[in-house]
Amino acid sequence: MLLTTENVALEVVSAYVSKNRVTVEERLKNLVSEKKISRLKKGTGFESFSIADKNFCTSDFCSAAAEKIFAETEIKKSDIRAIIFITQTPDYILPATSHILHNQLGLNRECAAFDINLGCSGFVYGLYVAASLIQNLEGKILLLCGDTGTRNVHAEGIAGLSVFGDAGTAAIISKRQGQKIFFNIQTFGELADTIIMPRGAYRNPFIVENNSLNVPENFASMDGAKVADFSTKFVPQNMIDLMNSAQVEQSDIGGFFLHQANRLLLQNIAEKLKIPEKKFPFKSARIGNTSSASIPVTLCEMARLNESVNFLSLLSGFGVGMSIASSIIDLTNLICLPTGEI
Repeated sequence: MLLTTENVALEVVSAYVSKNRVTVEERLKNLVSEKKISRLKKGTGFESFSIADKNFCTSDFCSAAAEKIFAETEIKKSDIRAIIFITQTPDYILPATSHILHNQLGLNRECAAFDINLGCSGFVYGLYVAASLIQNLEGKILLLCGDTGTRNVHAEGIAGLSVFGDAGTAAIISKRQGQKIFFNIQTFGELADTIIMPRGAYRNPFIVENNSLNVPENFASMDGAKVADFSTKFVPQNMIDLMNSAQVEQSDIGGFFLHQANRLLLQNIAEKLKIPEKKFPFKSARIGNTSSASIPVTLCEMARLNESVNFLSLLSGFGVGMSIASSIIDLTNLICLPTGEI
């Protein structure tokens, strides 16, 4: 689905990760051989992972990221007219965590607040929802994305242990005359079981064995081969269709900021598009795959490393759902705050 929004911009982005880092070797200790760990590190590109403290929630990362924006930019809390929280790891089943965050941040009552249950494609999805919503608002939108997905991985789930990290991000979407954002959003519902946490909601309750919930079936499962096939088969075409629709040449795009699924996938997508790999930054080696947070984390990591992100860019999130959400957006005037740790 090709879409265009007008007179709207991504104004600020902020990200927080955990100061607690666990190496690949520590996470996979006694589960696989040193040789396999070496192969995994080479393929995924991940060396360590941001792991949230057991009492720390996704909302805590996002709240810190939002407070950093209010502290370090001229944006005021009174400017916010909507708060959108995108996660698969909410604080509660109900109420929506956006309402908890609304209170924590001290936002005024003249403010819409809602959650969206999305993963890897969530940031670009959220950008589209915010860009559409702001047309009828006088003010700015606070978009919060993140996950503490490491808690959804079983202690012996090698596929998840070798890629996932925790993070939370905040972004401000505002009106800007003359600026367009182009989107291409696709849903592949027939592949919904490719990445799935089958128990714990209302379809299938958790399994209890020996008074414990520590049962593999209670945790997320991922078909890695299917994910790789999906990503290399459908994501490049989604991006090509978006560029064609927006009438933008590949050479006009300064950076392709993709969901940080793993380094090898990004390399494969760059190769299929015949675009230099250097235009596909992989900045999550010390953090991990952080689901909907990974694109803003990439931008903030580049700011931390004093690398520019201020140019016409293509953002693409893809994965759980299965879904793809891509956008072409001018980041020339983006305020990108360096990644924080908490």
